[in-house]
Amino acid sequence: MRNPFIDAVRALAVVAVVLGHWLVTSLVDTPTGMYIDSPLKHLSALTPVSWVLQALGLFFFVGGYAAAHSKTPFLVRLKQLAVPTSLMLGCWAAVLFGLTLRGVDQGTAWNIGFLVTTPLWFFGVYLVLLALKPLVRRLDEYSWGVLVPVVLVLVVPYAVWWAAWQLGYSLARRRIPGPPLLVLGVIGYALLTTFGGYPLSAVGIPGEAVSNLNPPNYATLALAFAQIGLVLTIAPLLTRLGTTKPVTWLNKRALGIFLAHQSALVTVTLALSAWGPLPGLQQPPDHPGWVWQRLLWLPVCAAVTWGWLRALRGRSPRRAAPPPAEPDPVPASAERTPAR
Repeated sequence: MRNPFIDAVRALAVVAVVLGHWLVTSLVDTPTGMYIDSPLKHLSALTPVSWVLQALGLFFFVGGYAAAHSKTPFLVRLKQLAVPTSLMLGCWAAVLFGLTLRGVDQGTAWNIGFLVTTPLWFFGVYLVLLALKPLVRRLDEYSWGVLVPVVLVLVVPYAVWWAAWQLGYSLARRRIPGPPLLVLGVIGYALLTTFGGYPLSAVGIPGEAVSNLNPPNYATLALAFAQIGLVLTIAPLLTRLGTTKPVTWLNKRALGIFLAHQSALVTVTLALSAWGPLPGLQQPPDHPGWVWQRLLWLPVCAAVTWGWLRALRGRSPRRAAPPPAEPDPVPASAERTPAR
């Protein structure tokens, strides 16, 4: 039996990440080639949107919970992820080769390849965390276990995602209170971005020297903790949401959508470039109207994402076997904190 709370969080995470990429990424078409731009570079008022749509911490949180219940062997999981990823990369390699033969400049080809492959780092970190399951399990025996990856962020920035994963793994065994984690994350993010020199935006901005995602840092960790604390706090609401049909549909295709959504955006941009630059698609995102124009393209991107999933012939990554039945996992008040 599935855990409706975890299903709801996973669905929200995939929707947030997809919308984040579709709304803050633009492949601008010019007479000299295509370059990557973002409305966050021109419209600072949109910065708070990045705090909501950068939900990778929630992805790793639910991944840790699923790993605690999963009996799928690591090599089987590796194959489930490698096959569709290889098929997609093969398709784009052929497309880029064809574009190069047609005289597309190197900068444009590089930008296309960058956008298509950007989400794939997630799978690498995901597989590493799956391989670390014995260590994660051992740390879970202690209430302070999550502090290990938190400290490790000092030397290995990608341990940010391990900390979120560790909390999810712990949730499978114990209750974690949401409000303290939410408050800690919000205050931490505010202090780090105000006094610590970290960017205010949760995602990278083209042209900026420092990003909170490349590599991740303690501001990224604070945001992840705030988001995890929030979903734990509103767990009863999310548990009810997790039983709905849209959430079930999204959960069956979550990793596949994550894999294909950026390819869908680039596909739409390239396919319509002959009619461009079109408002909200290939034009510079340097005015508020661009955001509303981009919203009109989202249904098109969604349809093309579905096309990519069909093109992969059902080989999109699938979750492991459903976890056993659980009681309501995360009320706002709980017996133990994730770390003391």
